[in-house]
Amino acid sequence: MTEVKDPIEKLRKGALLSVFITIFLDLVGFGMLIPILPLIARDFGASDAQATALASIYSIGTLLAVGILGRWSDVFGRKKILIGTIFVSIIAQFMTGFAPTYPLLVIARFVAGLASGNIAVAQACISDITSPKERGKSMALIGIAFGLGFALGPALGAAISAFSEGHSLFVVSMVAAGLNIFNLILALRRLPETHQRFAKGTILELVNRIKGELSESNLGTWWQDAKRLLSDRAFCIVLLLAFLQVFGFVGVESVLALALSDAYALTTSKQQYFAFMYIGIMLLFINGGITRRLIGPLGEIRILTIGQFLLGTAMLILPFFAPNKAMLWTSLTLVAAGSAFASPALSSLSSRLAPEGLQGFALGFSQTLGSLARIVGPITFGVLYQSLHGPRSLYLTAAIMMVGLVIAMIGLRGVKLRLAAQVSPG
Repeated sequence: MTEVKDPIEKLRKGALLSVFITIFLDLVGFGMLIPILPLIARDFGASDAQATALASIYSIGTLLAVGILGRWSDVFGRKKILIGTIFVSIIAQFMTGFAPTYPLLVIARFVAGLASGNIAVAQACISDITSPKERGKSMALIGIAFGLGFALGPALGAAISAFSEGHSLFVVSMVAAGLNIFNLILALRRLPETHQRFAKGTILELVNRIKGELSESNLGTWWQDAKRLLSDRAFCIVLLLAFLQVFGFVGVESVLALALSDAYALTTSKQQYFAFMYIGIMLLFINGGITRRLIGPLGEIRILTIGQFLLGTAMLILPFFAPNKAMLWTSLTLVAAGSAFASPALSSLSSRLAPEGLQGFALGFSQTLGSLARIVGPITFGVLYQSLHGPRSLYLTAAIMMVGLVIAMIGLRGVKLRLAAQVSPG
């Protein structure tokens, strides 16, 4: 007798795999350029401040795009938006590889940032095909993709640049473009439309939706939807926590190389690459082996508070015990664990607290604040690092994480009953 496959389960598995690969390849492409972009910018005559600003330019593009893309995926369907952003990412990689001057490199990174706004769409895909009870566990897949990309991207970029002396930007960018072309083909063939309202439709229907979405009355609807989300106190608290978590994590990420050199005498690029790779590997391990198992029985709020506590503790350990190498690796492990717990919990809460039909918009809101944190965080922590005796500035990061812990424990106290009602049979 022929086995009849459950079409819903087939849809779910196909979508989860496609979303995972999309985010993973995005992060690999981004990570591949981390080791060489500042040096290439210098070769173009940019100052050190301009060279490091490329990361903020990328985040500005993400900030501008992520909320719009999340909303558009609610209106036009997830698959169309994801495919469009992958195509834009390919264009951005070619622009980066062929950029002859610093200003054109800035434009290329901005376009790449616009494409990376698809993270909210990817999260919305997961929200479409998972039950509220299973959503946090599935959101952890995004963390696994981040961990893999964060671990492999810098290593792959460094290896390619070592064998392509004088042409590293071009070669790395072409490899990244090739990965995204593969991603585009896979999405076209394998990614199902998870937003079933738009699973089928003609080009004319799509054009009419675009006209309707840009109409004056519908722009008013955008504003009404935004007010509806922001009138929810619990959702606003989750947004604040998402901002604080990303602000602290990327702030540490931006000064980590300086702290490793100043406080722990890890001065070679090989040593510093290894530290970043270690964080990525631990993110992968904890998201895949621990977070997905714990978030179901413990719930998002407990996992979130544990994550905030671990991040705060890591920021205390890192400067306090310098130059003890064992405590360095302990703090980096806690950084990875805290992020692996907090990020999927916040994504799941953003989705579960949103009204029906606005999950993409809600996740876009959350990612918009995350993008804002990625712009402000590196600048803020760079200034603090310079003015507060270097690694000691991380004590302020610890304080921010602990404030987030208190907010989560007090502000989300009543949300547990609301979440429990979503999964109760009655």
